[in-house]
Amino acid sequence: MSGRRAGRLATALSLMTALLLGGTAMAIAQTAPAKPPAKPAPKTVAKPAPKPAPKAAAKKPESKTAAKPSAKSAAKPTIATSAKPVAAAAAAAAGAALPVPSLGGAPADLQRAVSLVEQGNSADALAIADSMRDPGAQALVRWLALRVTARDVGFDRAVAILRAHPTLPTPVVLRRRLEYLLFAENKDPQTILAFFAEQRPYSGEGKIALARALFAAGDQKAGAAWLRDAWREDALSSDTESTVMVEFGGVLTRADHKYRADKLLYREDAERGLRAAQRAGDDVTALARARIALFSGKSDVSKLLAAVPASLRSDPAYLYTLAKMQRRNDDHAAAARTLSSAPKDPDLLVDTDEWWVERRLVTRGLLDKGDARTAYKVAREAVTPDDEHKRADQLFTSGWIALRFLNDPKTALQYFAKVPENQVHPATISRGYYWQGRAWEALGSTANARQQYEQASYFGTAYYGQLAAARLGQPTVKVPAAPTANAAQRAAFARDEGVMIFKLLQKLDKSSLQLALAYDLAERLPDAAQLGMLAELARADGDARTMTTVGKIALNRGFPLAAEAFPTIGIPNYRPITTEVDRALVFAIARQESMFNPAARSGAGATGLMQVMPATGRTIASRTGVSLNPAQLSNPSVNVQFGAAELRSLLDNYQNNYILTFAGYNAGRGNVAKWIAAYGDPRDPSVDPIDWVERIPFSETRNYVQRVMENAQIYKARFGSRNTLQIEADLRGSRL
Repeated sequence: MSGRRAGRLATALSLMTALLLGGTAMAIAQTAPAKPPAKPAPKTVAKPAPKPAPKAAAKKPESKTAAKPSAKSAAKPTIATSAKPVAAAAAAAAGAALPVPSLGGAPADLQRAVSLVEQGNSADALAIADSMRDPGAQALVRWLALRVTARDVGFDRAVAILRAHPTLPTPVVLRRRLEYLLFAENKDPQTILAFFAEQRPYSGEGKIALARALFAAGDQKAGAAWLRDAWREDALSSDTESTVMVEFGGVLTRADHKYRADKLLYREDAERGLRAAQRAGDDVTALARARIALFSGKSDVSKLLAAVPASLRSDPAYLYTLAKMQRRNDDHAAAARTLSSAPKDPDLLVDTDEWWVERRLVTRGLLDKGDARTAYKVAREAVTPDDEHKRADQLFTSGWIALRFLNDPKTALQYFAKVPENQVHPATISRGYYWQGRAWEALGSTANARQQYEQASYFGTAYYGQLAAARLGQPTVKVPAAPTANAAQRAAFARDEGVMIFKLLQKLDKSSLQLALAYDLAERLPDAAQLGMLAELARADGDARTMTTVGKIALNRGFPLAAEAFPTIGIPNYRPITTEVDRALVFAIARQESMFNPAARSGAGATGLMQVMPATGRTIASRTGVSLNPAQLSNPSVNVQFGAAELRSLLDNYQNNYILTFAGYNAGRGNVAKWIAAYGDPRDPSVDPIDWVERIPFSETRNYVQRVMENAQIYKARFGSRNTLQIEADLRGSRL
């Protein structure tokens, strides 16, 4: 699990533990709110050994100091800690403990209670839960009530539930529910300050509740800082916005409203962004209207930008909008100049992730136009993104251009070496090591190159790990499964409250809740054997989606659950309507398209396990003479039947070249034709197929091809008589 996710889970679990404890109530007068230091820089992770050990499960942080709010919001206060103050305040707020459950209850009662929660009647549902004898069923109803109807449950009752069930799953979600209740119920300052004494708020509503309490306690400076943090960094509902403006409108400044508008408009949230802009003034509103027009696809962007007052023409949000418009108008050189004129202060940019996305698009446009040096400059000068994946992408892009377009392997190596830092995903880590190997090869150091390929090849379920293995001449694909649990592990698994709830959700056929719970369990179960037991529960239930989820998270944590991450269930029997396709490819596509969710539906209308578009279905039906009602694509067998037929057609069209086939399945044949014209044909021996994939201009398709390619190698090993690594042959297909 990533450090960020582990921290959230550990601190939330710390709260749940604290709720069980007693202690002396915190005296408000003795509490000295303090400003935390600035937002911590991303941690650096050392290179793994060739065979890195599994990452440990999440641990509680060493320090009890509240986590730090974002550094982008002026002064950011926190609350000084004292010995377990949350418990005392929570205990006082909760009143008497929950009654000891009496004997009784049955599966019918559980179904009734769950139905009542889903209808919004938590009071009757909780009354039924109180009489249940099954502790798992009792925990399920109470957990579900907190997740679904927290406002009806109320803060005091919610705290009592958590005192009775300190290890309820999804603690971060439950923490957010409690923070919302503190805000919505306008709890007394002592309760709020005690609640936040050990960790900072997770939610905007929590920050506002804390601000209220600080104002009431006389700490105007700290209260204002937390209020600004919520206003600047959190989306907030329109009702919450209105509450803030009524209670604290005089505290917020034009700069706060401008920052909020910028933040929301980078997220393309037009309604809330425009509201914030209007509070900031007419000039900010003019800029907001131009930004909204641009991301809404309107034609009057240039006119609206011209209407922005001169005072905002050097504003980063204006420059971002101008660069985006220039790039969309195919003037990448002008966009590059505009981006270069922007400030390098991340606080002024507001959203460094979106700035990187725009720079990446400009970079790729410049590469297409043959201007690699300017493309490198645009990528290299990017302010470091906040998101760890985008941070790795910025480093990779800079290094890749330096190596493959500027013939500068020494510089490229410096970038590639940083790609694996602070990463947990095998795909990203192996990408960094593989390209370090390529850079060392270019420098003439075979030994160093081999060392990096060995590091990459450890991640054998990942595209670049497989490419590294092929480069080393490793002939097989290894698909390890979870180890067998011992008696102690089986007992611990059976006692886990989250596992009890998961099993009951399976009986109730609540698949969406099962998946949410699987995420939580997969991130906190302590060892590979228990993760394997969780995956086995999903397999036995025929739930390939949940099984895949558990396996993926386990791999990210360093546990060897490759077999669980690539299940061989989830695809129904079907009758091929064209020449049959290797089932390894059907599974590879379905795993990426829908993660084996037969009910998946995209915004564009793609449906089912293989995400077949109705138009594609009609084309296949016409070509094969098979009748089709588009509604039939919701039938899993029909969906796979038509998805496999489209896959067969693409394979035939591209002479079994997997790159072109997978790209065509995702982005369409028309785009593939354009990319062949622009970048050459990966079936041509003179074209590097690995570079060709990296040049795909659509990030989604580029990632898709790599993920399906790695899936295909694993499924060939799972279904074949030999675990032969075939990725290099699959990259080429039939040669031209």
